[in-house]
Amino acid sequence: VYDEAMLRGLTDIARRHNLLVCSDEIYDKILYDDATHTPTASVAPDLLTLTFNGMSKAYRVAGYRVGWMSISGPRAHADSYIEGLTILANMRLCANMPGQHGVVAALSGRQTINDLVLPGGRLKEQRDVAYELLTQIPGVSCVKPKGALYLFPRLDPKVFKIKDDRRMVLDLLRQEKIMVVQGTGFNWPESDHFRVVTLPSVGDLTDAVTRIGNFLDGYSQP
Repeated sequence: VYDEAMLRGLTDIARRHNLLVCSDEIYDKILYDDATHTPTASVAPDLLTLTFNGMSKAYRVAGYRVGWMSISGPRAHADSYIEGLTILANMRLCANMPGQHGVVAALSGRQTINDLVLPGGRLKEQRDVAYELLTQIPGVSCVKPKGALYLFPRLDPKVFKIKDDRRMVLDLLRQEKIMVVQGTGFNWPESDHFRVVTLPSVGDLTDAVTRIGNFLDGYSQP
């Protein structure tokens, strides 16, 4: 979870280079361990900022395909850009009208996501279990995330001789029937990370991480 100092550093770069700021804040309510969310627009009111959010994560209705964008900051220099966004939005047909009504109820009603991320909540428990099990695998380390639904474990290059992480995740899928995503798929420069989703149940996560450990035991690439 980016703190205010990190956001100010990023927006300072945008300010120096006269850049538009796009901020995806879809996980703003999925926070653990007393972490807090700082809206990017709040630290740079002098910058044109597009903030994106939606129903798919905190409200668990990805199938509704409902999201929104807010524009903040000075707009005079971006009239044509905003006009283009408006035209594009108006071209979209067959809007999900029931889902749009659901936005009002979701944002104004009780925030049930809080029950899932606080101690005893399902999402927090799944994150904790996945983290503990992964870091028990020799040669695997991980930063414990304070938000969202993912872990990004690191494979110690001194322990695992992996040259191609895409090949590794395919080998894992074929051998153990467990699907993860290679770190380079998220622009990580080295083949020493992979991503795990923490949405499955504790039982499924326990089984999956056990299989990952079995796979990594002795795995190497020529």
